[in-house]
Amino acid sequence: MGISSELAPYHRRALPFTAEDLARTALVRILPRSRYRLAAPTDARFQSFAANTTRIAYRQQGATPSFLLFSGPGQNPHGAAMAAASWAEQNWRPNAIQRKVRPGVVVVHVAPGNQLTPAGQVSGAVVPAAVWTVDAAVGKVQATGRPPGSPSAGEVRQAANALMRGEPAPTLGELDLAERGVMQLRTVSMPRAVSGLLGLFLFYFALRYGIGGLLSLMILPNLLGAGTEPTNTGKLLVVAQLVVNALLLAGIVLGVGLLLNFRNMAFRVPGFSSGSTTTRNVSWGAYIAAMIVLAVTLDGVLPAAEHRSLVNPNPNQYTHVAATITDDGGETYVVVNGDLTVDLSGWPQSEWSGVQVTTSNPSVLSLDSKPAASGPPIATFTAHQAGASRVNATSADGRYSFQLRVDVGPQPT
Repeated sequence: MGISSELAPYHRRALPFTAEDLARTALVRILPRSRYRLAAPTDARFQSFAANTTRIAYRQQGATPSFLLFSGPGQNPHGAAMAAASWAEQNWRPNAIQRKVRPGVVVVHVAPGNQLTPAGQVSGAVVPAAVWTVDAAVGKVQATGRPPGSPSAGEVRQAANALMRGEPAPTLGELDLAERGVMQLRTVSMPRAVSGLLGLFLFYFALRYGIGGLLSLMILPNLLGAGTEPTNTGKLLVVAQLVVNALLLAGIVLGVGLLLNFRNMAFRVPGFSSGSTTTRNVSWGAYIAAMIVLAVTLDGVLPAAEHRSLVNPNPNQYTHVAATITDDGGETYVVVNGDLTVDLSGWPQSEWSGVQVTTSNPSVLSLDSKPAASGPPIATFTAHQAGASRVNATSADGRYSFQLRVDVGPQPT
C-alpha cells in the first residue's frame, strides 16, 4: 500500500493557546468595560509579583480596586495572588474621598490541564483573592470565587471559546487601542454642583413615585394576565397609569445607577459614557426631560382624561337610555325628561307574544308604549321627576322575567 501524498487537514482548534493569547483576547473587552489599566512587567510598583505573571491589569478607582493577573506554565499563580494581595492591602486604603475600600485579586492561570493549579479562593491572602484556571488544550474555564471588583468570568470563557474556534488573538495594537479607549472614555468628570442637583432631582422622584412604581410592577402583571382585556376607557387609563409608574421607577433606578456608577454604569451606558461633554449633557438633558414628561403625564394628563371619562362627555348618554336582557337584575340612570327603551327581543321568539311590562312608580317613570301584539317585545318609558322606579317584565307563560332598577335625576356635571 502506497503512502498518500494528500496533506492532512489542518485543524486550528487542535493547537493549544498561550497565556498571552488568552490575556489579549480577554483584556481587549475587559479594559473598556470594567475600567482596567495595563501595567508593564517592568513596572517597579509590581515587581513583587511580576515574575509570576505574563500580563498585569489593575483598576484603582472606586470602592473595589482590583488586580487581574494572567499566569502561564511554570509560573506560580498562588504566589502572584499573595504578593498582589499584600500590595493592594498596603496601597489601596480608605481616604478622605473614598471612605470604604475593598480590594480584590484575580489570577487567571493558563496552562495545559496537567500543569494547572487548583482553582478557588487563595487562603491566607490579606485581601480576597482567587485563582481561575483555563485549560490551554481544551479551553475549559474554572472560575471559582469572586473577589471584590473582579471582572465577569464570562469574558474569560468567551475569550477561551474564541481561541478554540481558531480565531486569532488581538494584536498589541488592538490592546493598546482598547486601553486608550478607557483613558478617553470620560475626560471631564461631572461637576459636584451638577451631580448634587441631579441627586436632589432623583431623591424627589424616588420619594414621590418610587413606591407607586413598585406597586405598579406588582399589579400590572396580574391585571394583564387576568384574561380580561381593557376594552373600555376606564380600564385603559388604569393600565396606562401603571405603565407610566413602572417607567418612572425604571428611570429612577437608571439615574441612581448612573450617578453612583453602580457596576460602572456611568462608563458603559451609551450617551452617558461618551467622551464628548456635549453628548453627555444632551443625554442627561433628554433623561431629565423624559422623567418630567412621565411625571406630567401621570399627575396631569391621565387624571384629566379619567375625569372627562367619568363626567359624561356625551350629553345624550343619560337622556336616551337603552336596556336589553343582559341588564336583567341591574341598574341604570336616566335624567329627568329623558327616555328609556327596554328591548327584550333577546328572549326566544316563541315568548314574544303577550309579554307584560310594568313600572313600579309611574310618577317617576311612566310607561309610554307597551310591546306590540306582533313583533319584538320593546317598551318605552319617560322619566318625569327625581326618584327611583323598577321596570318589570314577564312572558305570557311566566318562564321568562326581567327586572331593572331605574334611578332618575338631574344631568351629571
